[in-house]
Amino acid sequence: MSARAHNAQDGSRLLPVLAVERVLRAVVLAGVGVILLTHTHTDWTDLARRFAEQVGLDPSRNETGRLISRLGGFGSRQAQRDGMIAVGYGLLEAVEGYGLFRRREWGEYLTVVSTALLLIPEVEELLKHPTGLKVGGLVLNVVIVIYLVARLVRRRRTTQRVRLVESA
Repeated sequence: MSARAHNAQDGSRLLPVLAVERVLRAVVLAGVGVILLTHTHTDWTDLARRFAEQVGLDPSRNETGRLISRLGGFGSRQAQRDGMIAVGYGLLEAVEGYGLFRRREWGEYLTVVSTALLLIPEVEELLKHPTGLKVGGLVLNVVIVIYLVARLVRRRRTTQRVRLVESA
């Protein structure tokens, strides 16, 4: 059996789940990016305060109030910059999702590299402002990187064994 045939028969059910997660993140990021780019002069503080009230949150309370107050300095230049970053990152997530869904090796490598590179800023942010959600996100990303690295190593070993058998 060739290495390509072995990869096609890989029974991993986790790759499509990761692919869907990446595509959903891509949609959210691209959507946020487009909103930021098309609404650069919006008063984000007022909008966030009204939204918090509509969903039953008290805008003067701890985390909600802190988040809303951070939006106070969010001007049109920052909206443009962050919008472009969000759209770009959304495109990267979409490419990762496609590669994972199609079980392409490059998709797994791309996901490992991009996810691993973001672990450092995630840890820094967690140390500055620790929350359970940030801990969960970090743990999830570490598990994803370990899982994909293990798959890639296993695939490489299998490919080497198949080539040895085919050449014998």
